Amino acid sequence: MDKTRVVIGTYNVENLFAKKDLTPGSRTRPKSEASQAALAENLRQADADIVALQEVSSRQTLEKFLKAQDLAARYPHVAHVPGNSERGINVAILSKYPFETIVTHKDSTFPLADGSGQTRFSRDFLRADVDVDGIPGADVTVYTTHSKSRRPSPPGETPADVQRLSEAKAMREIAEREMRPYPGRLFVVTGDLNDGPQDPSVQAILNPAQGGEPWRDSLDHLPAEDRNTWPSSPKRAGPHSPEQFDHILYPESKHGQLVDSRIHHYDESADGKMRNVSALASDHLMITAEFEITR
Repeated sequence: MDKTRVVIGTYNVENLFAKKDLTPGSRTRPKSEASQAALAENLRQADADIVALQEVSSRQTLEKFLKAQDLAARYPHVAHVPGNSERGINVAILSKYPFETIVTHKDSTFPLADGSGQTRFSRDFLRADVDVDGIPGADVTVYTTHSKSRRPSPPGETPADVQRLSEAKAMREIAEREMRPYPGRLFVVTGDLNDGPQDPSVQAILNPAQGGEPWRDSLDHLPAEDRNTWPSSPKRAGPHSPEQFDHILYPESKHGQLVDSRIHHYDESADGKMRNVSALASDHLMITAEFEITR
């Protein structure tokens, strides 16, 4: 069988907004030129083939960033669908390889975990089927999301932890259902889940209560204290403890295809001219997982 390798990344890029993207009254500030340059440096050094992004505003702003930072040729394929966030923070997927299919689940409804009604994804659960080897047909499917923040919900709204758990259960169900017709295809669920590996929402994906195949976290080979992806700098943690909020999850049956996985932290740019690159780029660190694709 022919084999090829693909590196998949996920990265919360922290408010990749231009001034025109801001909603009235928003306290979000446009991403500075220095932060954008640092973000681009992270993407260049990590050099993933497919990158899921969170906290992206408009497609126009994303494509302008790629062009300005000389990344448009590296990532000519962009999946971006405006999601459900009132603040306009969306998810997107960049790829060196062409997409076969792009699917949004922003309008999907599913039960709240506490049985109190129905809900939707806070942003989206975006899917991209990618042709890695140039042979017609997708070789890998990447899902990405940005789960509900841990900030307390306003009175009368669904508690944040219930929303995250509800979204997680829906992610697992949707991914399994959609990938059932493609048993040989590698697929991953990526994103900023705003919870760690042992929290109920992530466990609902890895080990759902109703049973089924266990899933793996690409960083589970690391000691717990070495898996933190937030914050990118201790100075940005405030009163909170560091945690692993960013994940690449996949079925146990695909674990033999995992070649390498890592967290990317860069203290300086490749040319040595920029310092504190990862901390300047975002409050999250980028992670990648390299997989072998078999045809």
